[in-house]
Amino acid sequence: MRNEMAETDRKKSLGMNFIFNFISQILTLAIPLITAPYLARVLHETGNGQYSYSCSIITYFILFANLGFDIYGQRQVAAYNNNKELISKVFWEIFVIKCLTTIVSLTVLITLLYTVGFGDNYNKLILILSIQVLAVPFDIQFLFRGQENFAAIAIRSIITKVIGLICVFCFVKQESDLWIYTLCMSLTVIGSNLIMWFSLNKNIFLINIHELKIFRHLKPAILIFLPTLAVTIYSVFDKTMIGILSENPDYENGCYEQAYKLNSIMLLLVTIISSVLVSRNSNDYSKNGIEGIRNNLYFACNYVLIIGTPLIVGNFVLSKNLCSWFLGDGYEEVPKLLCIMSVRFILSGFGEVFGNQLFIAIGKEKYPMIATFIAAFLNVGLNALLIPHFGAIGAAITTSISEAIVTVILIFFVIKGKYISIKKICVMVWKYLISAAIMFVPIYFMDKCFSYTIWSFILIAVSGGCVYGLVLLVLKDKFMLNLLKVGIGKIKFIFSKINKKGN
Repeated sequence: MRNEMAETDRKKSLGMNFIFNFISQILTLAIPLITAPYLARVLHETGNGQYSYSCSIITYFILFANLGFDIYGQRQVAAYNNNKELISKVFWEIFVIKCLTTIVSLTVLITLLYTVGFGDNYNKLILILSIQVLAVPFDIQFLFRGQENFAAIAIRSIITKVIGLICVFCFVKQESDLWIYTLCMSLTVIGSNLIMWFSLNKNIFLINIHELKIFRHLKPAILIFLPTLAVTIYSVFDKTMIGILSENPDYENGCYEQAYKLNSIMLLLVTIISSVLVSRNSNDYSKNGIEGIRNNLYFACNYVLIIGTPLIVGNFVLSKNLCSWFLGDGYEEVPKLLCIMSVRFILSGFGEVFGNQLFIAIGKEKYPMIATFIAAFLNVGLNALLIPHFGAIGAAITTSISEAIVTVILIFFVIKGKYISIKKICVMVWKYLISAAIMFVPIYFMDKCFSYTIWSFILIAVSGGCVYGLVLLVLKDKFMLNLLKVGIGKIKFIFSKINKKGN
């Protein structure tokens, strides 16, 4: 009886964490959707391109300051399972070592900035963005994620992102305000990190500095950092190489930035459950081994397929419609880039499942590291070959190939280790492919019939989603039926609560 109650509590906890994480991710999705059209018109391709290139440079320094401690810290906190003393100790050890890595990273950045420089158009922006490097030690999300306290993170996201949104519309009025926009983004980041500290005393207590053994975390954090570095090479280094190798770098980076942003916003719908399941899988693995997380992995794979498949079809059909009203004039390359990048909805989704939710959660960081480094080396070579000839399109092709390589290698390690059955996952696919293929027909002809407006886009997208969902119901897809059952149960529960209050 007690075990059944514990299992019920775990399921409720997982459900609530998903809801709070969903709220946080929806804001991450909604804010760019609100600001991107405005910034596309105010900053134009050139301003967005300069910001994109500057962000690509600062990302390396943020990455080295973080050094893999966020994912590693989340895993450690989750594994300690509410032991406040051990959690407090690991928290302060990670905070101190992040302070040291941040000092080193900032020192290198400032030295480069005032000696070699990054170009007249970028030096000022990079200096402002260095605030985000300074903010790294104060980012303590790993503690709250490890304790599966996603409510605190969601509340923080709501406050800081709304403030950032207001600042953009109040202070960024013309292309010359690019530095103001950069400052708003940087201050939002450091403010977002600092606000979490107000609730810190509820989770941990102070530890004598002599009891801290900070360098014991260095090796495992570096093992997590290395695949993250490799991922950065083929997700951010693209923008750096566009800035160096393309004939019209600011325009090409402006288009690539908008396409990558839109693609990443949509990708959130696929990866939204990942951060919740990393903590849960790490906890389950420490108790029951791989058996404890197998069902979670099958659930995550099913989720990637049911969401990612229609997104790919939708991007191929509706990308021109979306860009015409969302970005305005210019940005001619963005629809093509969106079509090329759409494969990420499946590839990145499975990369998250096998890389973070499985191997990182169970301490097998070497597998993602091998996969991402192989992909990163190929990425650099292909970018050097394709960007001079094709600009942003060459970078998008390279990114998609790199994501595919990572996923294939991770699947090889999954098969080799017999963690889950890949055959079982392949069986899931056919219903989603049939449903997406049937969905393609009406949205394709609707797209041809309507002019490109926000209302036609919404009408076509909603119609496509309804067709896709109805076909899955006709095919009696178990995952879809379970989601529907849970949704109906939640609605009934809410109405029963309302009726009780009314009586």
